[in-house]
Amino acid sequence: MDRDRAMRVWTSVALCAKRRGEPLTPAHACLACVDALAVSGAALVLASDYGTTEPVYLTGAGAKALAELQTTLGEGPGIDAIASGTPVMAGDLGSVAAAGRWPVFAPEAARRGTKSIYSVPLALGALRIGALDLYRDDPGEPDREELMDAVVYADTALLLVLDDLGGIPTPSEAPEHAGRPVLWQAEVHQAAGIVSVQLGVPVLDALVRLRAHAFGTGDPLSEVARAVVERRLRLENGSNGFHRRREERS
Repeated sequence: MDRDRAMRVWTSVALCAKRRGEPLTPAHACLACVDALAVSGAALVLASDYGTTEPVYLTGAGAKALAELQTTLGEGPGIDAIASGTPVMAGDLGSVAAAGRWPVFAPEAARRGTKSIYSVPLALGALRIGALDLYRDDPGEPDREELMDAVVYADTALLLVLDDLGGIPTPSEAPEHAGRPVLWQAEVHQAAGIVSVQLGVPVLDALVRLRAHAFGTGDPLSEVARAVVERRLRLENGSNGFHRRREERS
C-alpha cells in the first residue's frame, strides 16, 4: 500500500462522514468507495459461523437483491473472494465463462441488470471476515489502479467494522453513537493509515500500535494520532519493539 493511496482513501472516507454530519462507520467506506470508483453499488458482507454471508451495509439499486442472491445460492464472486482470500472479478456476468463458474447466480444477476462485479475480501491474517462487493451496470474489469484502490477501501471498511465496538450500525440506525466526534475518529484512522505505510504493517496492526503507544506513554490516543498526522511523531520498530521519535517540521 503506497502512502499517497492510503492517505487519499482515508481522507475520502473521513470527508464522507463529515459531509453527512455522522460518526465514522463502515457505511462511509462503502459510500466513498462507490463515489471514487464510479461503480453503481456496493455491498459490505460478513461471513457467518454457518458458512453464509450477512450484508451489513448496502448502497445502490439492486445491491440488496444481489447480496441476498449470493447468500441464498452459496455462489458468486463475493463467496469465492471470502473462500480464497483474494479479489475475484466477473467482468461479464452474461458470458459463458461466468455461467460456467456461477451457473445460477451469473445469469440471474445479468438478468437483473448487473453486468459485472468485482469482490475484495476483508481479511485479517488467515481469517476471512467478509467481502466488499462492487457492482457495475456495464461489462468490464477494473484496471490495476482501481483494484488497488478497492483493496484499500476494503481494508478501511474492515478496520471500521472491527473498531466499532457497539456493533456495525449504519448511520441511520445508530443514534446511540451520535455523540462520537467524527473528526477525532477520522484523525485516529488517518494516523493508522500513516503508521501502516511507515512500518509496512496492516492498518489493523498500526491501530493496535497507536493504542499501545498511547497506553505506554499515558498520552490520550487523540493526541498521539494528531502528532502522527502533523508529522511531529513517528512510531518505529526498535530493538525493544517500539520507540518514538519526534520529527522536526520542515
